[in-house]
Amino acid sequence: MNTKQETYSPLAERVKELECLYAIARLSSEQDLEFDGFLRQVAGLVPAAWRWSRQAGACIEFDNRRFSGGAATLDESCCQQSTLIINKVKRGRIVAGYPGVPPLADDASFLLQEEQRLLDEIARQVSYVLERIESQRAREGLQAQLRHADRLATIGRLASGLAHEINEPLGCVLGFVQLLLKEESSSPSAQKDLEKIQAAALQARDIIRKLMVFARHSPAEHGSFDLNKLIESSADLWLWRCEDGSIRVAFELDAHLPAVLGNEGQIRQVITNLVINAVQAMPGGGLLTLATARVEGGVTLSVRDTGMGMTRGIAAKIFDPFFTTKEVDQGMGLGLSVVHGIVSGHEGVISVESEMGQGTTMRVFIPHERLAAQSDVGDSGER
Repeated sequence: MNTKQETYSPLAERVKELECLYAIARLSSEQDLEFDGFLRQVAGLVPAAWRWSRQAGACIEFDNRRFSGGAATLDESCCQQSTLIINKVKRGRIVAGYPGVPPLADDASFLLQEEQRLLDEIARQVSYVLERIESQRAREGLQAQLRHADRLATIGRLASGLAHEINEPLGCVLGFVQLLLKEESSSPSAQKDLEKIQAAALQARDIIRKLMVFARHSPAEHGSFDLNKLIESSADLWLWRCEDGSIRVAFELDAHLPAVLGNEGQIRQVITNLVINAVQAMPGGGLLTLATARVEGGVTLSVRDTGMGMTRGIAAKIFDPFFTTKEVDQGMGLGLSVVHGIVSGHEGVISVESEMGQGTTMRVFIPHERLAAQSDVGDSGER
């Protein structure tokens, strides 16, 4: 390292430090800051404040990510560091220094105490900004959840009212159609027309049933059951779809999964709806994986596909009632809304992870309050 042109001047060093702090403060005041962009820019600003700035480098390590500025590599023995603490939790560090021990022009240490104090101040400022960004994200996420819950409640009330209003006349239609079908005097063409009317009425009744489940006005009895066995038994409902679509099916079921307390029929509907959605996302074939696991606080059911994936915008709307990306007459957008309602009715959570071209994972979490107590299923010797 050439130090002949870089003589030590305390005043010059203080000026560099103040310029660095000012630049970071100005950057921190910008709106719409993102973690990556902010940390990358700070890492680029830090080396200029060090004594041999042209040879110095800095890096910020945050949540297993690394952002570098200045020298490409740093020697830990020639560096100073300071910890990033977000909400009283250590989340990373800032490291600044040199790629190797520099030849000194005098007997002074090449790592200055003032530089360590500066690094501590930078770490404090960066920690504050990162904490602010996380708080803003959490607040926006909560607001989005509240808006979503309000929309669901409003649509739920509307769906419940419509279902009750339509159910009675629809029952009359089905009743009279079934009476007419029993009459032998009807011509074959009339019989076919009546069968079409009955099929359409049954389809309408199925839609109303989904609306009632979505609105949570459909009573359901809860009991304990084996989730793994339920998955295996429900496979008969959808395995043929997979075979027809050249889709391979894999089961990754936790053999030590505890019994679950809930409505077996509704959870079967959740499994079937998620699987059908996954199959439809793989028109050219692929791999469908159903997995269960015991996790902290409960159990999870995961349905993974290797299909087309979704954008973030679509993934954020898939649980909205009547939202669908399917063609006209291919679906009315109630399937995942019903799934969301069933999972919420079991005090659980459903989430989605998706990437365009990489596939989608739908994960259902059922909390431990919904796990059947061992005494409930073991004392009597019944399951």
